[in-house]
Formats: sequence, structure tokens, C-alpha cells
Amino acid sequence: MKNIAIIGGAGFIGSELAALLQTKGYHTIIADQKKPAFDTEYRHTDILDRTSLRESLRGADAVVHLAAMVGVDSCRSNEEDVIRVNFEGTKNVAEVCGELGISTLLFSSSSEVFGDSPDFPYTETSRKLPKSAYGKAKLQSEEYLREQASDKLHIRVVRYFNVYGPKQREDFVINKFFSLAENGSELPLYGDGGQIRCFSYISDIVNGTYLALVHEGAVFEDFNIGNDQPITIKELAEKVNVLSGREKDNYLFKKLGEDGVRGKDIEIFKRAPSIEKAKRLLGYSPKVSLNEGLEIIKDERQKHKLSLS
Repeated sequence: MKNIAIIGGAGFIGSELAALLQTKGYHTIIADQKKPAFDTEYRHTDILDRTSLRESLRGADAVVHLAAMVGVDSCRSNEEDVIRVNFEGTKNVAEVCGELGISTLLFSSSSEVFGDSPDFPYTETSRKLPKSAYGKAKLQSEEYLREQASDKLHIRVVRYFNVYGPKQREDFVINKFFSLAENGSELPLYGDGGQIRCFSYISDIVNGTYLALVHEGAVFEDFNIGNDQPITIKELAEKVNVLSGREKDNYLFKKLGEDGVRGKDIEIFKRAPSIEKAKRLLGYSPKVSLNEGLEIIKDERQKHKLSLS
């Protein structure tokens, strides 16, 4: 395995994964609709166009498929597009990998596939009861890929749990909270803010992805990749308030299902992984605690401000 194509590789996770792979001596091919902001081979790609995919993946030994419409809220009003891009696009990727004789395909799934499954914390075999269109499309993709795995095409599925990091978009919760706190604004909490999450720092996510990619186990393997230390969203907001130097908590509680806030039907109230399988088979172990990760983000945001001033 020498040449690795990363579909969606210009994005937040993809760019960090490419950097890690390059340090390990791999040649990375970024297959994306946008050009990456770092030095690597780039091929413009549309996962809904099989001809485009064939040309982009030609010569690759392995493929990491990260491309997707993301964000539960942004996907709510585009359910047909979500299925078309996230599921049909994944089918195209798998079929083209088979046509080209590519030996390994890694697919990035999501903790959204579990919904509010009663099997908590979630293992790889927990019942999957997705609520959102995004989660349903990811689960459809997982099930399809499980059927496609063979001696000729090994498939790895990694389910990410609440990834975060300094370069993530501002509409994801941690950077959103920092941005609002810096501007003196209230931090929005849906319902009572008691939703449970496990936030996973980007370097741990890309390390787990790499370990799954090179794993030589069965023809199909799936892994929960993330941090297994739970926190409520309100507790997260409290940490951001303290790090931002605010003298008092400043929250805006929003009722679920009102004023554009997602309803109870798609809100997930508890989400935490068991990562025992990844620990056992991959040697995976998250290194960056939430407190450490928040400090890094705080410092990076401050550096960015100073560089602009």
C-alpha cells in the first residue's frame, strides 16, 4: 500500500489525515471538488460521476472515503440530496474500487447511526436506530459495504464520535461556543443542555483512522473511533465560558422543535462509544483529553487574532 486516495481529502479530517500519511511515507491523492490548501497530488472529483471517480482513483492502492453532506441540521431540509450524495455516492465509490482492483476501502461513518439506541455505551454490535436522514444514509452505506467486502476488496468502517479541532468550521459546537463567547454573546443550549457527548480531538481521530486503514483483519471490520469520556453540552459550555474569561455563565436555552431548533424526533440525548474493540485490535488509545483540546483551540484562536491585528 503506497498510494492512498482520500475522497473529500481537502476538508477538516481529510487534510489532517493526509498530513499524517505523508509523514509515514505514503503518497496521497486528494480527490475532492475543491483544491486542498497543502502540497499534494490533486484530482477534481464528483462521487456521483463514475467516470470522474475512475480517473481520480486510478493508480490508488487504497481509498479513504470521507466525502459527504454533513451536519444533521443542514441535512434536515435536503433529505433526498443526503441519500443521493451520501448513499449513492458511496455505492459508486465501492463499485469503482472493485473495477480498478483497489484492495482496501475505508469508509467514514458516524455515531449518528446509533440514534438513541438503548445499548449504551455503544459497541460496534449495538442496535442502530438512526433518527436523522444523515444517520440513515450512513447506516445504509455501512450495510451495503458489508455486503461488498471480499478477499479482493477489504472494507473498513470507522464511526466518528463528535470530532473537533482548531481548523473545524465555526458552525460546529465547540468553535461556535468559542466564537460566541469571544463576542460576548449567549451560548445556545437546546432543551436543558443535558445531552451527553464524547468529544474526540482531531489528532486522535486521524490516528484511529490510520490504524483501521492498515489493519489486516477480516475482509470487513468496523470500529468506533473517538474518546470515551462523556460530558453534557451544558458542562461543555461552562468550560468554554471559563476559558474565555467570562465572569458569569451566559446561556440561551432554546426549546426543542421551536424557532428552527431540531425537534425531539431527531435530537440524540446520549452518545458515547465503547472503544474496546479499537483498543484491542488496533492498539488505538485517544491521547488528547477534552480539557487539553479546548486549551489548544483557545491558544490557536488567540494566535489567529494576533496575526490579523
